[in-house]
Amino acid sequence: MLSRSSLVNKIMDFVKIASDFEILAKQKQQHKNGIHLRSLMIFYLMCKHDGETISSIYKRFYPTYNHDINHASMSRVSNSLVKLGLIKLYENIADRRYKNYTFTNLGNRFKKEMENIYGN
Repeated sequence: MLSRSSLVNKIMDFVKIASDFEILAKQKQQHKNGIHLRSLMIFYLMCKHDGETISSIYKRFYPTYNHDINHASMSRVSNSLVKLGLIKLYENIADRRYKNYTFTNLGNRFKKEMENIYGN
């Protein structure tokens, strides 16, 4: 169990990342009202499971957060992360129905922030 100060520090770190995401969204003139928490949650899963397909990240969402997401939402969030310059999508070589993703330089910077807070 985390101590109270450790928990407060993790919450403050999360607030910093969420704030950084919101600033990025406003700079890119996307999401004028900020960025959805769901986008941050999916980006976290992408960081944690780097190298997997978008479909596999989708399948991990419910077990991780105990909350369901539909395919259309997953697609919108993925496209949003592309527009923000955090990831690039490309077809899976083995099966063109699936999309893979890679982190951009900016995405890698945010990924490192996530790893500093939450570990691998």
